[in-house]
Amino acid sequence: MSQKFHRVAFIGFGERAQGLARTIATTLPEYAEVVAGFDVREIAFPDDIASRCKHFRFYKDHHEMLADPQIDVVFITTYEDTHLQFTIDALNAGKAVYCDKPVVQDLEQAEQLYKFVTSRNCYFQIGLNLPYFPVSLKLKELLDKNTIGRVICVRAVCDLNASFMRHHIMHKFAEPRIDFTCAKITHDTDLTQWLLDTYAEEVWGLADNFRWRRNGEAPVFNDTVVIAGRYHNGALFTQTLTSTGSTRRQVDIFGVDGEISANLYGDEIHVTKIDQGEETVKLPPQATLGHYGADTKILRDFFDYLDQGVQKPRWPERILSSLMVPLAALDNGVVRTGDWYRSIISGKC
Repeated sequence: MSQKFHRVAFIGFGERAQGLARTIATTLPEYAEVVAGFDVREIAFPDDIASRCKHFRFYKDHHEMLADPQIDVVFITTYEDTHLQFTIDALNAGKAVYCDKPVVQDLEQAEQLYKFVTSRNCYFQIGLNLPYFPVSLKLKELLDKNTIGRVICVRAVCDLNASFMRHHIMHKFAEPRIDFTCAKITHDTDLTQWLLDTYAEEVWGLADNFRWRRNGEAPVFNDTVVIAGRYHNGALFTQTLTSTGSTRRQVDIFGVDGEISANLYGDEIHVTKIDQGEETVKLPPQATLGHYGADTKILRDFFDYLDQGVQKPRWPERILSSLMVPLAALDNGVVRTGDWYRSIISGKC
């Protein structure tokens, strides 16, 4: 692998972009430098980013930024209804693209993006960082070792506290863009499919708004969701989303020989085997910067993927699978997601 020092630009330089820029500057300075950013807003730069990104240039036209030959990597961190066109523009300009989740806003755009990136030589990756959480990586290791035998059911929970919901989320969805269901649990439904190396075959869901309304008006997004379904490998699954309790991301995985259970924000995993009792697997102390160190791990992995020199999109099938479960849940009925997924993967539609 031939290593290269990368020069990174951001399309959209809000809170998420600044967090990623800070991670690159503070934990991966030997891999890359953040040199440019585009945004339609006037952005106030935090001192730590300004001091570490000394060659940073701000653009008001993303086409002008993409024309800079020194920039080889573009991070797209705008709202998801703009991701498709920005990705196409960046790839057509010859840049490698890291696109934050949700990757696009609907299934039609997901199909368009999948076909675009798989029809050409390019570097493309979605910023799905939940599999890089320390607990997630250990869960994957235990499952790959067949610790609890064949998996038959997965129960996943995403709980947000009310303070987080009000101060960091609600203003983002004050106008119709993408439903909060997709914006938040795209991560979670992608994680469980990744853990089991499968995809959702059929999905049933119900979503509603019980609390978060503006001045008594009709809700603009759902705040509570219940999803159930079956994976292609035959296992059953459930996923819930709430926004008025404590903050928790819990995954309980049941196999024919026992159960594995963990809070992704914690530092231990509980393994229960039939007739053998319970074992607690302790993890080393976790990093606090950038989602328990997950941002550093996924960014390092992304730069290593670029340095391999093989122009092939990474995980393109997750463009489809990461979005199809939460979107199917919004239909308030049963959706045969597997049929849609296979039709695109096999090129039949």
